[in-house]
Amino acid sequence: MQEAIIKGIIYGISVFIGIIAGIGVTIGVDFFKERKQNINDKNNLIFEIECDLSKIKTWFDMINELKNYINSDRINQFNGYFDFSSTIFVTANRLFQNGKLYDYLSKDGIKKIQENGTYLSITGENTFSNQIFQHKQAMLNGYQNVKQAAANDVDSREKILRKCKNNFEDILKELKK
Repeated sequence: MQEAIIKGIIYGISVFIGIIAGIGVTIGVDFFKERKQNINDKNNLIFEIECDLSKIKTWFDMINELKNYINSDRINQFNGYFDFSSTIFVTANRLFQNGKLYDYLSKDGIKKIQENGTYLSITGENTFSNQIFQHKQAMLNGYQNVKQAAANDVDSREKILRKCKNNFEDILKELKK
């Protein structure tokens, strides 16, 4: 009888240790999966920002081309399109929504990424495209001061793109620390 009690106690202790070991393994696996996901998220965010910076470089080239058309009174011949909505904010938006973006960026960095998301959006794209279209129409209709108005709009957009570029570069520095 005493032997059965001892076997029962040993069995109970074994089950308890097995449960604790299972919990420990589950916690360990979850920890490593979460860590791997964090590394992937950070690398994806860096990749997306680097892609966006390369698009901004292309847009700067297009702005220079547009300025040349404006300066030579041929804005109506410009056929470029500034596809600002093609910027990638997938990872940033997902991380922002689940609160993890705060793990990677300071509040200033988050503010900068949101600011860029505002400028580099379908709204920003449509606004600039409409401005260019209006200047083209004004040039074709023979209106005066089209050149100056178009140059002012392009200069304004160039400043915004420069700010977005600087914001992305600051965010990259913060992510690569």
